[in-house]
Amino acid sequence: MTFLLILLLTCLWVAIASRSIRSMPWLWYGIAIAIDVLYAYGVIWTLPTPMLQLLSAIVQRGMVATSLFIIVMYCGVFSEDSGIRRTLSPIRAELSIIACILALAHCLNYLNSYLGVLTNNFAVINDNQLASLLIAVVLFVLLIVLGVTSVRAVKRAMKASTWKYVQKSAYVFFALIYFHELLILYPSAAKGSGDALTTLTVSGIIFGFYFVLRFVRYRQDKKAGQSTYEIIELQGEEI
Repeated sequence: MTFLLILLLTCLWVAIASRSIRSMPWLWYGIAIAIDVLYAYGVIWTLPTPMLQLLSAIVQRGMVATSLFIIVMYCGVFSEDSGIRRTLSPIRAELSIIACILALAHCLNYLNSYLGVLTNNFAVINDNQLASLLIAVVLFVLLIVLGVTSVRAVKRAMKASTWKYVQKSAYVFFALIYFHELLILYPSAAKGSGDALTTLTVSGIIFGFYFVLRFVRYRQDKKAGQSTYEIIELQGEEI
């Protein structure tokens, strides 16, 4: 239930702050970095319990970053003339960068935990944890690649074909987010954790529905492209 609430609040924030994100992206990058630093301070030293609980949902559990990635994902399922896509498309890269910044602290925190276990006693890691670690490593690499190539200066410096090819790895990234979450939360859900089960159910619906809608959008765009091509050909014949 916590994840669903944060997803709804993140959507509301994007709707309200879309113009600000577009005109002042560095302000929001700075805020995301400040949240990471505050979280690191709370982990190393201490912070009031309510603040730690909030930072746990935002950073440690990666809920805000995941919510932002979901918004970026779903932008592509709407038609180009829809109001939602017209609002999200201009800030899609900025939302990705904010999500990557917030996810970075989440990754580094858990990477440190995994390294501690690997260093002290590798034998205690079960198959589920090992699979989760391997997916986490792939996600971390993709996170860096997608985050860096979302920066407009980097995009302009790259060949358009290369940039598009790299960005297609986002589909793998989105799918792995859910599988990583599944491996992390399944043990708790199996033991009766209502929050873990709800999060997995909501995430499964959101990610599954996305890939269905994305395929539908691909087919519709392809069909529209063929129709446009046929119209151009007919006009050419008439001329």
